[in-house]
Formats: sequence, structure tokens, C-alpha cells
Amino acid sequence: MSHYFQWKKFFLFAFVLALLTVIGVGCNKASLSENVIRFGEVGTMTGMEATFGVGTHRGIELAITHVNQAGGVQGKKIELVSLDDQGKADEATAAATKLITQFHVIAILGGLPSSRAMAIAPIAQKYKVLMVSPSGTNPQVTQFGDYIFRVCFIDSFQGHVMARFTLEHLNIKKVALLRDIKSDYSVALS
Repeated sequence: MSHYFQWKKFFLFAFVLALLTVIGVGCNKASLSENVIRFGEVGTMTGMEATFGVGTHRGIELAITHVNQAGGVQGKKIELVSLDDQGKADEATAAATKLITQFHVIAILGGLPSSRAMAIAPIAQKYKVLMVSPSGTNPQVTQFGDYIFRVCFIDSFQGHVMARFTLEHLNIKKVALLRDIKSDYSVALS
């Protein structure tokens, strides 16, 4: 159980580091005349994947709270505008567009599964707004341009590590895999 908490702490640290990097790059935008630095989040707050989306949202809020409690960035507090993609790619693209054009965010956190990260990445790239996907594991996510990033391992790496762990630590040499052929994530891992 202690390894779980070490990994959780590591990922929170990585996310906060990514957040601060995005802030450092994005703070040079001329549109930041307010006393806040506005981030957007495209998350799945409702629908089949809401548990995952709400957990990620809480992690983002926690990271922002830590930064704000430490004095913010250059005296500015971080503000988060969260929009629900309902687990749908078309809602994710509409949310990303709204965050950029109406709320004038300096960065978008989101695109939880790869499919939605890949749906919003072209929009972020077009408007030159940084996008950081906390869980877009498909290698194609970051191939949309130089404004698109991730803070997680890609599918092939995860699959390799699981197989290696099974062989080296569990001493299991034969396994059966069940995969959902309708899920790109399941197929890529297997």
C-alpha cells in the first residue's frame, strides 16, 4: 500500500510541476491584465466516466490550492474554469473552444481519455493555448503540435511495465488477456 501513496505523491508532484511550467510559459501572454491567471479544465463530471473525471478535477483543485496558498505566481492567484464534457468528444471540443474564446484561459487541463484529448488538441494548437492532458496515454495526443503536453505514461510503456512486473515479480509466464476491442486504451495496453 505504501507504493500506491508514493506513486500518488509522485503524480501530484509531476502535475504541480507541469502546472507551474504552463503558468511560467503562459504568463507572458498580453491578455493577462487581471489579477488572476485563468486556467480551463475540460473534464468528465457527468456520464459513464464521471468518477474518474471528478477525481481528476479534485486533484487539479488541490494543486491550484497549494500554489495559491503559497502566494500564487508573481502575486497572481490561479483561477480555474471547469467545463463538463459529459464523456463526449463533441462536448469536449465545444468546451475547449468556449474556454479559449470566452474565458480567455492561458491553458487547458484536460482531455481525460486520449480520445477527448485528441479532440481538443487541434483547437488548443490552433489558438496557441497550452494543453496538458493528465491522462491522454495514446502516443498521438502530443503529435498535434508544440502546445500539447501530457503528464502520464503512454500505452505501450504501461503495457510493457505490467508484463515485466507479471514475469519478474509474480513469476507468471502464461497469462490470458481480456480486451475490449471497442476501447483504444484496452487494445493498446494488450
